[in-house]
Amino acid sequence: MASAAQASTLAPVAVPVASIEAAVHLGTKEFIKGFIAGQVTLGVLIFFLVKVFFFRSGHETRIELARKKNMRKLYEPKVRIPISPHAIESQILAKTLYDVHAHPIETCDWLNVLVAQTITKYRNDNGFNNRIVHVLDEVLNGHTKPGFLGPIHITDFSLGEEFPLVKGVKIRFSEPNANLRTEIQFEFDDQVTLGVETQVLVNWPKACIAALPVALTLSVVKFSGTIAIEFVTHPDTPETYLSFSILNDFALEFEVRSLLGHRTKVKDLPKLASLITSKIRSVFVEEVVWPSFKRMNIPSFWGDAEDLVVREELEDLVEEIKHA
Repeated sequence: MASAAQASTLAPVAVPVASIEAAVHLGTKEFIKGFIAGQVTLGVLIFFLVKVFFFRSGHETRIELARKKNMRKLYEPKVRIPISPHAIESQILAKTLYDVHAHPIETCDWLNVLVAQTITKYRNDNGFNNRIVHVLDEVLNGHTKPGFLGPIHITDFSLGEEFPLVKGVKIRFSEPNANLRTEIQFEFDDQVTLGVETQVLVNWPKACIAALPVALTLSVVKFSGTIAIEFVTHPDTPETYLSFSILNDFALEFEVRSLLGHRTKVKDLPKLASLITSKIRSVFVEEVVWPSFKRMNIPSFWGDAEDLVVREELEDLVEEIKHA
């Protein structure tokens, strides 16, 4: 009887499955609550630590902003010590690994193709050709036209069919202790043509007593030489410009066809052709052959006149960033 009672006492008690699931669910919820509370506490602690050690208090911030507003001062870039243009360009050559004495002449085939594409575009643009003819007509009939010439009419205009070719490019000093100069060797064999007709008026003993009809066609058939491009900076002023000139080794050849007379016509007078070509050549030498040159000013990308525009663009950019 005693053993039977002991066996009945030690028999396992069955626990319902629903109770186990409830206990697990309760433990999971408590764990999640504790995890979230810990993370929130850690975040609050980190926030206060950052605020204490890295941020200024609101009162101190207002004082500092007021002080800086009253003492506002623009940053001034470092003033560079002025050095000679020759020294500057020697530094450029050293940093770009260009030896003006040993570097070979460079070909520019890619530039020839690019120039040819550009010229072709303008040659095929009827509007562009019409504008050139219109400008030439205004110049030829402008206030510089002599009084003994009648109205000048353009009868022919052509930009040719061939393209200028760059044969080589070399950089060297124009003179000892002077600026660097880019020398571009080029060649252009074509026929760029301008034809005009007018009348030479005989104004004595009275105005327009007679007139000699004249028809001229001028073609540039060969133009070759070396273009010199130099970056010039004046040591005493901030003025900077590019100078363009043709060196003295150029070749410029013309073809002149002429027709003079009314009933009896005289064709291609050599003396007239020589007079016209010598005059054009002398003007060309006087205007662009070294030491004469044409200059192109280097624009200022941020001058005083552009300050307001640049400021407005920056303000617009800031507003776009704010609303992005």
